Amino acid sequence: MNKENALRNFLERVEQLSQLPLITDWEMDKLFGEEVAAALVELNRYNQHEQVCLHCEKTCCQVTGCEFYAPQFSQCPIHDFRPVVCRLHFCHRFHITGSSLVEELGDIFFDSLLAADRYGSTRVRLFDSPPLAGSSPDLVAVTSPWMNAVRVGSLSPEYAAKLIWQEAEKYQIAGTYIGTPIEFHS
Repeated sequence: MNKENALRNFLERVEQLSQLPLITDWEMDKLFGEEVAAALVELNRYNQHEQVCLHCEKTCCQVTGCEFYAPQFSQCPIHDFRPVVCRLHFCHRFHITGSSLVEELGDIFFDSLLAADRYGSTRVRLFDSPPLAGSSPDLVAVTSPWMNAVRVGSLSPEYAAKLIWQEAEKYQIAGTYIGTPIEFHS
């Protein structure tokens, strides 16, 4: 993977993202470029085939203090909008195959943040998520009652996931199109 291309893509596009820490698949692909996108597809394919995350105790989400974690969910309720760190983190269970790929993605992530910080980006702190309350307090406040209801068993995880996803989508769309739409130029 060409780390310099990924870093260049990141530096050119990071300031154009308006609703960080949430990010769509399309924005993620544009943010880091085609090679990173292809690597993520490969690792996600491996994950689906081997069911690495499905059979995990989801300690990654729990340890970070993510407000959208509940063991009742089969998948993150904001999966389509999850932060970059969640998209680029692959635990030790992924090192069985393609460990260099996992390491390369980790290096790209951290090197991108360091480079953006050196250039004075104010967005770098938004990549230090979860927890999300510091960067997305409104979204966390709206969804907290549903998350708590799921945790105590008074709301079905499927219905809560739908409500939370819809709220995350509204949050993402509201910030993405302030003024004029974001355009990424290749």
